[in-house]
Amino acid sequence: MTIIAALPRSTLHLRLLAANDPGVTHVLYRDAHVAPDVEALFPGKGIALGREQRPAKSPLQWPARFAANRRYYADVRERLAPLGIERLIIFLEGEPLERMLADWFGGPIELWEDGLSHYVDLTSPLWYAARGAVQAASGFYAKGAMSRRADRTRMIVRDRFETRDLILPSPTLAAPQDRLLFIGSPLVEDGIVSRSRLAQGLGAMAAASPMPLAYLPHPREDISAVTAMLKPIAHIEPAPLPHGIADHVSAHGYRGYIAAVSTALLDLDAFDHSLFVPRLFGLERMHRALAGWQANPVALAAGETDLSQWLAATGDQK
Repeated sequence: MTIIAALPRSTLHLRLLAANDPGVTHVLYRDAHVAPDVEALFPGKGIALGREQRPAKSPLQWPARFAANRRYYADVRERLAPLGIERLIIFLEGEPLERMLADWFGGPIELWEDGLSHYVDLTSPLWYAARGAVQAASGFYAKGAMSRRADRTRMIVRDRFETRDLILPSPTLAAPQDRLLFIGSPLVEDGIVSRSRLAQGLGAMAAASPMPLAYLPHPREDISAVTAMLKPIAHIEPAPLPHGIADHVSAHGYRGYIAAVSTALLDLDAFDHSLFVPRLFGLERMHRALAGWQANPVALAAGETDLSQWLAATGDQK
């Protein structure tokens, strides 16, 4: 039997793994909060690797933090070496741990879809380079730190919409109700959009919509800040629990689904009722990236006119 190790980082990755390679031998994970999901889907197969220490705020802490992070990678290699891994599955190609494993591992490597960012570069290369420089200075794995993409020619690339050799079961959608779901992203938290610009776009959308909107926050969004932002905007309110996308749409029905940018619109498999609207929030680069992706199954609004037409058509389906 081939010994297979995979390094998923999210619920999406775990679902892809369970649907396409349930016989994986070892499921490597970094964060304790994913441990219950790993155990539920792959009982007894989880191996906790921990993670690097974040860059120190005080310069006095830099040397110790740098040394600790260098030791972390050595510890990971020492723990994995005895497992005899023959095939490695990763989902993120540009992160330090995955880059280290790809350089260390001598066998075949499969790069599985991470979501939307697997297909398109949504943010500037300078953003990734700056992030990589800070990480490398803090002892994170440095080789390739300034690049967003790995050398895919040395990997077997698998995904849902281009190579089409992965599947993901669609969630069961609740019966549609006369409302729309806006799916949030951590744009403010990542410094890509200001809170006021996000509120401006949401206000324009709510004003143009014939139906009320619910805002489903991303797990990395500040929920209290989102709630405060939505209060003065008419016809939009926080989405009710549960907040996990699959559980939420199974419990609450909607006529349509909207996002600035979100992998969730790919996962719902409701392409006839979904719309990307990055330009509404001033995200011109993201708009161009999505417009240039030939395999994109989700409609893309070129501006407020497209949005208004889509909203009207969705409202007419009542």
